[in-house]
Amino acid sequence: MSSNSDLENNPESSKPKKKENLKQRAYLNSVTSILDYGSRVVTTLVVTPFLVSGLGSTLFGVWKVLGQFTNYTNLADIKATQVLKWAVAKDRDIIDEEELKEYVTATFILVMMILPLILIIGAIISWYSPQIANVSTEYYSIVRVATSILVLALVVNKVFEIFESVLRGMNIGFKRMGFRATVFIIGGGLQIAVVLMGYGLIALALIQVMVNLVIGVTVYVIVKRHVPWFGWGKVNFKKSLTFFKTSGWFMGWGFTNMLLHQSDKILLGYFVGPVLVTQYVITEYLIKGLKGTVGNVIHGVIPGLGKLYGAGEFGKLLKAREHLMLLTWILANSIGGSVFILNESFSHIWVGEGQFAGQFANFLIILIAVQQLFIYNDSAIIKTTLEIKHLVYLGLLSAFGSIVIILLLINNYEIIGLCVGIISGRMVMSVGYPLIVSKKLKTKFINWSKLIRPLLTTLLIGVITFWLSKMTIDVSWVSIIIYTIITSSIFACISFCFGLNKRQRMDLKHYFSRLKLLKSN
Repeated sequence: MSSNSDLENNPESSKPKKKENLKQRAYLNSVTSILDYGSRVVTTLVVTPFLVSGLGSTLFGVWKVLGQFTNYTNLADIKATQVLKWAVAKDRDIIDEEELKEYVTATFILVMMILPLILIIGAIISWYSPQIANVSTEYYSIVRVATSILVLALVVNKVFEIFESVLRGMNIGFKRMGFRATVFIIGGGLQIAVVLMGYGLIALALIQVMVNLVIGVTVYVIVKRHVPWFGWGKVNFKKSLTFFKTSGWFMGWGFTNMLLHQSDKILLGYFVGPVLVTQYVITEYLIKGLKGTVGNVIHGVIPGLGKLYGAGEFGKLLKAREHLMLLTWILANSIGGSVFILNESFSHIWVGEGQFAGQFANFLIILIAVQQLFIYNDSAIIKTTLEIKHLVYLGLLSAFGSIVIILLLINNYEIIGLCVGIISGRMVMSVGYPLIVSKKLKTKFINWSKLIRPLLTTLLIGVITFWLSKMTIDVSWVSIIIYTIITSSIFACISFCFGLNKRQRMDLKHYFSRLKLLKSN
């Protein structure tokens, strides 16, 4: 217990703790996430034509398959760093610093325990990677070595993820603003260099190790500088066991995520061939940019939502969820409509003729991205509760449903069959996750009357985009940029003015008016 003299000698301890500005930090975290993701998107935009030209359509498709297949090493990952992130986000204001240090130590112990298993699974994956990538025997050795190096890159990332989890759990991910983006750009430049010099998959994989290592060290330095309590606490095996039990469900969620998001290119490459993987990757590039940009806006807000849930402020959390859903819908209409109109022209000028998968496949890939954005919103809120059992169950049901439908359709319908299987299977999550959120936050499941206006507005935008997609446009980088700005702005205005009621428009205006870039706390 502190005495009066203690307070006099340490005036800092008598000062009230400055209140955290959640909206400000949500804004800064979102800007940081968008900057990071934007650097990846732009780097990929510049690098991909060099890779397609230097590696050829077949080996480029193989490279994309390996990137996905290597992630199956995470089957051994118990997701302790995920538990650390959400635990810090939920408990940072209600427990002392020594307990937070124990969280870090418990996580480190668990990560060290699973690394040998990750390496064993990585070795198995590396050995069978040529067969999965569907390459001829002459490439077996190259593909195996490249896969082994990609496994090493994943291990490096896994160790340094501890520090990233602390940064994000403390809701100060913005402290690394610009660092990761810079490393991504440098890594992209190195990829171009090695391809131009005639090196292949192995050199590209080595660059990935270097990028992960530099990013990891940078995040460690930032955490040491900006998180005063950060350090190693005493070894608390009870705490490690608690994290292990919770991380079991996060491990299940990680496995589910791999089935949901890390299987499309593998299935397409194995059953149809790597050339179609290249078409699929080229066609989904702009759409993936849509999903990543919107997702990263939301990604920056989530730690703040965790604090609201931990404090039991369900009313504020529901209001924040409504804002997230409305913003997601407006951005999906805006960018999705533009992508549908311009994607074919973009792919032709980007990598040349013959790499676009077709307008129907384009439409289905857009649907997949939009569907996943809404699923992500609710899954992120559910994860803040650290009670994700039902999240995992529904995700697994969705993943296995998707895979079964894909296996039935992919040989005959190729990319279209793949997309139909993904959309159909994920309908389980589209319905199930909002139901879980409504139970957690003690609110009504869905107010169907509120959906009529947005659905009619989306239908109107769909008719406009279908009509505009039939028009012939002058294909140049300048014209594509101009048309993208014009169409996305028009679709955003239509969504805001016609899709929202007066209260929703006022709420969003008020929300944005309070997102000010102030001096960080």
